[in-house]
Amino acid sequence: MAVSMDSLKDRILEKLEHLPKNAQQEVLDFVEFLEWRKENRQESQLSVVSEELNEESDIGWLESDLSNLGSYEPYDWQPGELDKGLPVKHIPGMGVVIVEE
Repeated sequence: MAVSMDSLKDRILEKLEHLPKNAQQEVLDFVEFLEWRKENRQESQLSVVSEELNEESDIGWLESDLSNLGSYEPYDWQPGELDKGLPVKHIPGMGVVIVEE
């Protein structure tokens, strides 16, 4: 069933009018996220080229001698350095994102 763009917009607006303000804010946040994702897709496609260029340095790191890593003293974490971080989740095709509470 094909829905015209105007009809779809009307249906969305009608549903929005019945949502409480906090839910309308969530919808706005989601729409802004969609805009951000669309804009950043081009950048992420460019980063693939950048990653390919860095492949040589990755190979150098992987082939380096790491046998002395165990000789370092363990890091002494200070109080407050390991506070809880923000919750995250993985979204396929997008990566790890922060989960809004």
